[in-house]
Amino acid sequence: MSKKNVSYIKPQEPAFLARLKKQVGYEEGPTVDTKREQLPVCSSDESDGEDQPQVVVIKPGDLTAEEAEKAKKELEETPADLNRRVIFKKPEKKVEDSEKKEIRSNKRSLEKQNGPKQKHTKPVLSFDEEDEDNS
Repeated sequence: MSKKNVSYIKPQEPAFLARLKKQVGYEEGPTVDTKREQLPVCSSDESDGEDQPQVVVIKPGDLTAEEAEKAKKELEETPADLNRRVIFKKPEKKVEDSEKKEIRSNKRSLEKQNGPKQKHTKPVLSFDEEDEDNS
């Protein structure tokens, strides 16, 4: 028997299922045949707009790139006020580090609550002196 021309014929859907699907508005998903369809070939002459510049709509009051650069340069060029006191701020801690510390402290508190783990000692073989004398 040849296995080359094996095909599947989908049976017709029962009427009650067809009515339910129609009421609900169910649409069939892709089938094997839709996967085998040939898509239209895209020519390289067509442009998808990827090479085009991005369009940005500026609202009133927004800074343009040039204005932002000018403002940044002005801040850098202004001399420091030597009459004021220099104040250094502590760097903000990373969130990850604080989470790790919390986890560590939680583990330590659990260990304190449970108490130190006691080692279970196994009984060592011992012989009574009386047994040795009697034999």
